[in-house]
Amino acid sequence: MKNRFIVALVFMMALFVSTPEAKAQDCDSELYSNMALKKLTDGFTFIKSFKVDGKGGTRRDIEYTCVFSKDTKYKVILQSRDGDATGIIATLFNSKREKLASSHNNGKFYTGWTYVCKATGIYYLRFSFKDSHSYCGGAVLGFKR
Repeated sequence: MKNRFIVALVFMMALFVSTPEAKAQDCDSELYSNMALKKLTDGFTFIKSFKVDGKGGTRRDIEYTCVFSKDTKYKVILQSRDGDATGIIATLFNSKREKLASSHNNGKFYTGWTYVCKATGIYYLRFSFKDSHSYCGGAVLGFKR
């Protein structure tokens, strides 16, 4: 009798975990990175994709370290589950943490930006969320010389 209760309890828990509501919180960052990759044009070469998963709002900032080279153009393209770049901001900082570029200006979300590197070194690419409903997306980085 006790074993049947345990089996029934495990079965009920499995049903709960696999409900559409539970799956709605999953973030398929790879899907959104692939969508962003299709927007990388103008002769830019793909370097890296980025997972932008805010874990349902529990992660507000996601930061990656990049090495950029002088006189090279870098382009970041964003794709959010909310549509285009809505809700996700990509901000570039230099090694001194000075803000160099942002995909959110004057209250508007942009799908990306292009930055011409002035000095070889370490840069920080931070993804943050503003007015996001899904806290989910992806991004790609490309370069052109």
